[in-house]
Amino acid sequence: MNERKTRKHPSYTIDEKNKIVELYLSKEKTQRQILRSFDIVHSQLDLWVKQYRKHGTCVDRRGKGTKKDIPNKGRPKKLNLDIMSKEELLKYIKSGEDIKKAVAYLRTREKNTKS
Repeated sequence: MNERKTRKHPSYTIDEKNKIVELYLSKEKTQRQILRSFDIVHSQLDLWVKQYRKHGTCVDRRGKGTKKDIPNKGRPKKLNLDIMSKEELLKYIKSGEDIKKAVAYLRTREKNTKS
């Protein structure tokens, strides 16, 4: 009575995925033969082939990224102006001036479009 209505597909290791993709790319078997013998759908095989061609392996790249992948994530650090070098301080001040100029330009542009 409590039988599962849908069937669960098997999960494959990275090595197994790579072998399946290599089998497909070598054209030893047709796509249909591979799909039937390994019980996978064509969209899954297409995804594995795409990963294999891009990365050289079927590595699953989902999950938490590293900090070097997302460098500016989170709240900006508070600056200690006393320990900044002269060049860093000038760069910081110049970026603030650039922002002020951009805001002033956008305000005048907004006023001109309303008139």
